[in-house]
Amino acid sequence: MRGSTAGRRLPAKETLRSNIKDYIQQQIAEGVYRPGDRIVETRLAKELNVSQAPVREAMLELATMGLLEERPYSGTYVRNFSIEEIEDIFLTRAFIEEHAAKCAAKRVTEEQLARMEAVLDEMDRNRELRDFVHLDMEFHTLVMDAAGSPALKRAWTLLRMSEWTYLCAAITAFSLDEMIAQHRKIYQYLKAREEDSAGAYMFLHLKGFGDELARYFAQQQAQAEDS
Repeated sequence: MRGSTAGRRLPAKETLRSNIKDYIQQQIAEGVYRPGDRIVETRLAKELNVSQAPVREAMLELATMGLLEERPYSGTYVRNFSIEEIEDIFLTRAFIEEHAAKCAAKRVTEEQLARMEAVLDEMDRNRELRDFVHLDMEFHTLVMDAAGSPALKRAWTLLRMSEWTYLCAAITAFSLDEMIAQHRKIYQYLKAREEDSAGAYMFLHLKGFGDELARYFAQQQAQAEDS
């Protein structure tokens, strides 16, 4: 991640695990892994030329966030999501972050605003999807911190909601410029202390990605049934 964390390097093990998680989500976004497909740990480790340990850790994290599912005595599979499940996940995130944005508009400090702006500037300079995704996650984390509610932040963190960002960014019809503009709009509402507008725009921002992801999984399931 960049922006407010400039100069901080993730430990090599954590970076490798993060890269593998991104790779799996990319494969799902590109339709290489479809809903119901088994992901074989040994095969993936060989494909990426890494040991099985970080692959296992990455797959466990993706299972924890709900993207993969572990079946006893069978293996790990891409979850077969219903539209209702996707809507539930993203409406929950949208409601949590709507409230966070409204609180942040009241409580955000000048230092926090400066950190958010630095992240947005870094988004403008980096046009790689993976860079954008991790900066996006950092921006939303900053909003959660600015809300000033430890309980809200714990709920958001435990649900691992921001970790859907890579898949959403990979399948969206929005360009990187459009996604960056959406984040700048949220920032502008926070800076102007416009609570209702900040909350409403955050809600629509997240719900829109949920709607796109629901359509994507429905299309992938239909293709799998036809093949």
